[in-house]
Amino acid sequence: MIAGLGANHHAVPSFLFSLLFAAMGFFFLFVAACAGYGLFRVLRSSARDRKYLEGAREESPLRLDHLGHALRSLAMDTRSLRISLEAPVRDIAELRQGQLNATAEDLDSFDTMLMNVSRAIADWLVHVDRLSELDQATLADLGANAEPIRNALAAEGYAFERRHIMRSGGPPLDERLRAIIDQLDKFELALQAGQRVYR
Repeated sequence: MIAGLGANHHAVPSFLFSLLFAAMGFFFLFVAACAGYGLFRVLRSSARDRKYLEGAREESPLRLDHLGHALRSLAMDTRSLRISLEAPVRDIAELRQGQLNATAEDLDSFDTMLMNVSRAIADWLVHVDRLSELDQATLADLGANAEPIRNALAAEGYAFERRHIMRSGGPPLDERLRAIIDQLDKFELALQAGQRVYR
């Protein structure tokens, strides 16, 4: 009887050790799977970025010698905004086409990205509105018109949202943002012209 109790006493720690060992094994497998998935996402993102960079146009230096300080600053902000919108356009298109296998965390980041895009465009419009009357007149002389961009943001309710990626009877959000990029490009080119550009 005592011998049987002794055997059971030794069996319990052995069972607990085996259970702990198995749990640790599952834990390390889980960590490895998460790390592998994370690595896969990084590699996929890097491949997308390389593809984008290969197709990106080469930017020529801004020609701003004829402009005052405020309009030079606006021209540089215009180019920065235009370039910064390229990645969101690409991400929106991939999500819309089902090429972006987004997790809940990815979607939260996506929504934050759209909020930042809305804020960046609104800030650019504020920059335009705060120009002096003389600089506003220069914009008009050069044919640099911010109204198409203002109207595009107003049409979105001043905020781009994931639920409005597709809009009945209209182009998808990535194409609507692409149209804003085109307008920023026109604005930027007009600022660099020594005389009014008619389009």
